[in-house]
Amino acid sequence: MSDKERVKTYIDDLDSQMSGGIPEDHVVLISGNPGTFKSSISYNILYHNALENGRKGLYISFQQSRESLETQFRSLNMDPKDVEDKITIVDVGYLRETVETNPDDWVEVFKRYVENIRATTDYELLVVDSLTTLEMISNIEDRRETLFHIFEWLRDIQGLTSFLLTERARTKETLREEEFLADGTIILSKERLGKVETRRYLAIDKMRSTKHKTSYFTLLFDGERFQVTRVISD
Repeated sequence: MSDKERVKTYIDDLDSQMSGGIPEDHVVLISGNPGTFKSSISYNILYHNALENGRKGLYISFQQSRESLETQFRSLNMDPKDVEDKITIVDVGYLRETVETNPDDWVEVFKRYVENIRATTDYELLVVDSLTTLEMISNIEDRRETLFHIFEWLRDIQGLTSFLLTERARTKETLREEEFLADGTIILSKERLGKVETRRYLAIDKMRSTKHKTSYFTLLFDGERFQVTRVISD
């Protein structure tokens, strides 16, 4: 087990399931279908690390606008104004303004922006929302090679822990390059119970240098905090 410092998720009862949190410098996938709280869980990590530890973070969205995300986060009692001096949220519209023409290679735009901002803010946590959309809008000829270089480039940024969101649910039939390249994979899922209730689940599928359980937990939100519990059975 690694002696690296840990990045807490601030999801009640989850950090204790993986030796205190996620090892610093890891590149972690947060994977799941739409509506499984990928964005909310990711921002929860940034928000509470900023409040509790003063860690700076960068959230890059290739899907939702900044305004939409801020509204979503405020509805979960995580107001971006509370940490606006620590967390920067940017969307694809803002990134587009940083280049003179419509880029063919969004991967290079993304990398250049990440490096430029880190030179001035020295943030420690990065969320990319989402890797799936970044691929879709980029002109990628060799997916495997491109992903390999993205993951290695992120690992080479000293002191940075990264969270890459992906829409692809993890099944034996859909194992993809990013799951092998990542240092960790957190899987989120949901199921419908009747006509109105939805139950959500979280599993630590992989976390290098960490002793952890791989079983699913029930993921709950009480209006203030996220929490995991043993799977609730009917």
